[in-house]
Amino acid sequence: MSLPPKSESDAAPVDLAKEIREGDRIVDKALAGAAEKFGEINPELALKPDAPKQNHVKMAVDYGPLIAFGLTFLVYKLLKIAPEKDALIWASGALGAASLIALIAGLIMEKRIAWIPLVSCVITIPMTILTVLTHDPMFVKIKMTIVDVLIGGILLGALLLKKQPLKVLLGDALKLKDAAWPRLTLYYALFYLAMAAVNEVVWRTQSDSVWMVWKMGSMIGGPVLLSICLLPFLMKNMITDRMSDEQVTDKDA
Repeated sequence: MSLPPKSESDAAPVDLAKEIREGDRIVDKALAGAAEKFGEINPELALKPDAPKQNHVKMAVDYGPLIAFGLTFLVYKLLKIAPEKDALIWASGALGAASLIALIAGLIMEKRIAWIPLVSCVITIPMTILTVLTHDPMFVKIKMTIVDVLIGGILLGALLLKKQPLKVLLGDALKLKDAAWPRLTLYYALFYLAMAAVNEVVWRTQSDSVWMVWKMGSMIGGPVLLSICLLPFLMKNMITDRMSDEQVTDKDA
């Protein structure tokens, strides 16, 4: 007597814990790649290690000017080397010098011109010169606004032209459905434009110390917060290995 075929309910139970771990692994990998690539979009904050042994060099080149800027301001404030109102002026000078040094160091140590410090130099040095000559920190403050508006404007322009720059940058690290890329581009464009708007409000209404805290915190915390907010959207639109296999099977059928 033959046994009746097993129903779907009698099939082997799905290992839910394993499925969750696999989903977490895919999301973590995608977000890591996205954070790395999106860092390259922002000339003031980027990290893309080419090899583990070069991590410290890459970090020094990419983060050095920002760290020099913050430390110089902090030292002048704490030690009162100069009048408090001049702390940001001196910090701006340190930022310009560190940006130039980072560009040269990248060329010597990595045998290439690092485009991030190069773009940063192009924007930072003129603003630094204006800040020092006029003794007005406004110029270094609006630099952040200019950078963020440029990034947001480029992304919005790409949307209007039906281009997908983020897909070109992130396609290998972040597998998303085609319909998700325009929305992701819009989200990042709005993020940078919002950062520019907030920066304008902060530097116009708050003290130099408050603005410095905002700048240092937003440069690091801003992209992290955005990535967390985008996590549900990325998970919903991510193409997993299983989905890719199913698509291939459907085509073969």
